[in-house]
Amino acid sequence: MHNTHSKNTVRYYVLIVLFFVFLFFSNDFGWIDVQKTAIVTAVGIDRQQDDFILTSQIAVPQSSKQGKASEAVQIVSRGKTIADAFDEINAKTGWYPKLVFCNLILLGENTAKSNVFDALDYFLRDEYLSDNCMLATCDGFAKDLLNSTALVDSTNSMAMEKVLSSHAKRVGSVLPTTLKDFSIGYFSNSRCGFLPILKTQPQQEQIPSASDSSNDSGSTENQSSSVENSSSEHGENSSSANSGNSGNSEQSTDDKQSQQKEKSVFSAGETALFLDGKRVGKFTKEETFAFSAVTNKLRLASYSVPQESATCTLNIRQNSSKTKLIVGKDKRVCLSIRVTLTAGVLDYSKSQDLAQINDAGDLPNGIFPLAEKKLATDITQVFEKCKSLQCDLFGIVERLEKYEKKHFSHLRDTALGGAIADVTVQFRSVR
Repeated sequence: MHNTHSKNTVRYYVLIVLFFVFLFFSNDFGWIDVQKTAIVTAVGIDRQQDDFILTSQIAVPQSSKQGKASEAVQIVSRGKTIADAFDEINAKTGWYPKLVFCNLILLGENTAKSNVFDALDYFLRDEYLSDNCMLATCDGFAKDLLNSTALVDSTNSMAMEKVLSSHAKRVGSVLPTTLKDFSIGYFSNSRCGFLPILKTQPQQEQIPSASDSSNDSGSTENQSSSVENSSSEHGENSSSANSGNSGNSEQSTDDKQSQQKEKSVFSAGETALFLDGKRVGKFTKEETFAFSAVTNKLRLASYSVPQESATCTLNIRQNSSKTKLIVGKDKRVCLSIRVTLTAGVLDYSKSQDLAQINDAGDLPNGIFPLAEKKLATDITQVFEKCKSLQCDLFGIVERLEKYEKKHFSHLRDTALGGAIADVTVQFRSVR
């Protein structure tokens, strides 16, 4: 009996081996031809009337013998649907686009004016695209932003992803959003959400020189004399000015080309607000941080508080927030927001004693009350902006349905518009 069982086991193993050999020689386990596959790392979506203009950033692998890093190219395609636009990439290049490694979807300004899920539906249906793909919007065309040259990374999509990283979320400078989170907000009862606004910034800040400053200071005194001299010398200098126009035009062309070649850095401090898939407003940088203080866990975040004679930058080590919905006797909804932050001194715009520098808990007089007042004002402003735009980002209707079911039926349509916020902010020292 034991021998019979052993023989059957051997036969089963032989059949399994033969099955895998058959699959191998039928090429089901063959290698994918990389030269026929377009690895899409980022997608920009613009809209022109009824057409979608798709800008796909495709990673181009380089040979290891060349000693070069992988490069990226942008391919622009057009279609009535996103699927048509992707098919056009295959028709133009012979590459078949793959979205497995796509980590960023950028929505242009015109795309955000109409329902963005006219375009995002395709990515929700795609079973290869990750739900954790970053989602962002921009002012202007997404194509222009993807065609810009990054300063610190090999591709601008990598630079954008770093701006939208989890670290930026922890310090409160950005409110990054994934395709999954944005879709959950859109298909919820509130039908609202937010996206970070990606922008380019110049590589270097323009700092006037000392000579420029002196010229600016003396420009007022010399203004009247310069006007008289220009009027008297206009006829004499007209011929020379005309002769120099060609040289000036060439110089301006060179300047434009150098500006175009200048590499940029990215920022996403502002946040766009969406209702029913359409962009209806935005948060400023200060409002973005205030909303983060309520909804996110902050770690080692910087918060600057101006005083009369100096500015103090606090280092927020951690924070906690509690929100509670209260329905009053007058049937008016109140959202109680309590935010507690633990912070110490990170920097001060004026010099201090050595003892104060060594102790992060040695705070300037009155700095915490000023910080509490400033942050509470920003949180209240965020709440009022959401209320005026009907963007229920604080989940008032959802809380009403969950915790106050007896009031939900007759307050669901008016709760957000008539809601008030009771905001309390408390800063605690690290000591």
